Amino acid sequence: MTSDKVWAILSYASHFFLPIVFPALVWIFVKSEYVKKHAKTVLFVDLVPTALNILFLIVVGLYGFSTGDSSGTTFIVLFMLFVIVVVNVVIFIWIIVRIVKVSVNKI
Repeated sequence: MTSDKVWAILSYASHFFLPIVFPALVWIFVKSEYVKKHAKTVLFVDLVPTALNILFLIVVGLYGFSTGDSSGTTFIVLFMLFVIVVVNVVIFIWIIVRIVKVSVNKI
């Protein structure tokens, strides 16, 4: 296994232990275009749950503080949690598939 492939796999696996920082560092410091492509992909994929969490906090905060409606806030919280869980499961499966594809030279 080449070092480029190891760096690409580590970039994908970093989603589970250091999501945004590790791919950003790999993208900046590694010279290989192959690794840079994979690190950039993982970096942008890792930003999706982060953006969703920030959006979740903003929506719940604004709606909860502006209306004081607890049943509406509860519905929004449950809906947003459902969306976040679905997105995270899809990303988890996608990361596993990409790790396997990189390791068997499919991409």
